[in-house]
Amino acid sequence: MAETLVVERIVHAPLERVFAIARQVEQFPEWLDYVTAIRVRERSEDGKVVLSEWEASVPMFGLKAKWVERDEWDEERKVCRFSLQEGDLDKYDGDWYFEPHPEGTKMRLVVNYEYRVPIGGALVQQLVRKIVEQMAQKLLEGIAKAAEQGKA
Repeated sequence: MAETLVVERIVHAPLERVFAIARQVEQFPEWLDYVTAIRVRERSEDGKVVLSEWEASVPMFGLKAKWVERDEWDEERKVCRFSLQEGDLDKYDGDWYFEPHPEGTKMRLVVNYEYRVPIGGALVQQLVRKIVEQMAQKLLEGIAKAAEQGKA
């Protein structure tokens, strides 16, 4: 059964800086415990479309996942639409919104995912949800920290 998860974060930094940092997918493993590697396979000349390979692992539960993700960055609307191209996940897509906020920038990440595990049923699904939620939160935290420290 597909799940949808929404996480938000206010960043005390300008929208342009936050958006620029978010586009640097190669940096994400610095902030994401479970992600062991991200390799950019392809990046369009204008940087608007990125195809990347991801590897994630949760050793304590023996869970591993690999997938190829396509990100479409809309510079004008400050939105990223991402979608699964291939891999171990059954479904993975969503939208990432960047909006002006009185304190700086509001990031909102909407993730639709499904990862069917043959054993463990509901318990494993709860664990998967928790991991996806933690990854989303840590991603937003990492970008917020980098943007607030003035890194670009």
